[in-house]
Amino acid sequence: MFYRICFVLLTCFSSSVWVNAEQDGHCVMYDQCGRGRYGHLNCYYNGSAQQLNDEETVKMLRELCPEFHDDKPFTCCTKSQVEKLVKDLKLPRRLGFGNCPSCVRNFQKNFCQLTCSPYQSRFLRVTKTIMNDDGEAMVEELEYLMSFKYAQELFTSCENVEGIFPGKSLLKEMFCGKWEKDCSPQRWLDFMGSTPENSGFAPFQINYVLHNETEVQIDGHLFFPMNEKTTKCSEPSELQEEICQCKDCPDACTL
Repeated sequence: MFYRICFVLLTCFSSSVWVNAEQDGHCVMYDQCGRGRYGHLNCYYNGSAQQLNDEETVKMLRELCPEFHDDKPFTCCTKSQVEKLVKDLKLPRRLGFGNCPSCVRNFQKNFCQLTCSPYQSRFLRVTKTIMNDDGEAMVEELEYLMSFKYAQELFTSCENVEGIFPGKSLLKEMFCGKWEKDCSPQRWLDFMGSTPENSGFAPFQINYVLHNETEVQIDGHLFFPMNEKTTKCSEPSELQEEICQCKDCPDACTL
């Protein structure tokens, strides 16, 4: 069931694709071009973000990812990708993350940025593509450069949220694969980004690479690990004014 979160995007032919991440950034993926071994794959696209003009699509995106607040935002995702993102992210909310607004907001932001950020090239590095029947390159594997601070705060905000079993951590019981109680930020992300070949459920391989630095040089190119603002579980999120309950957030018990 967790496979749906891990996603919305993304062997006959493969290659390494090195993306030059300029300061302002651009897309590395856009739309979907076909299926790979484990699901739909995104088209490889080294170009500018495109404007979302459909009002209903913009509304859906803004409700899920309020960082896209413009009336007609420029994004690296299409209408169909937004619809699938909205659908796929319902599962973790229903399983329990939705009981803690800041946890679910931090969790969704990870995928909002991966799928729709107009600055993908700042923190995403495509490392393998395959070709579809029409000769179009599709993303089969990429690196997601992420701030260790963001990863740690994401993990902390969700670590104690109960799932369908009272008193049990949803994250550790269902969302961290074989690691379970020994889960950590890196292990959680590794599981979320793994395909069935690597014991996960993602349709393409996402290798999360955590950095303490704000700028990283890779093969002569400059990258900026994703470091979006997070919200503590004891604080209200942009999605809801309520904070997490005491049972889901020890820090909220003293408020």
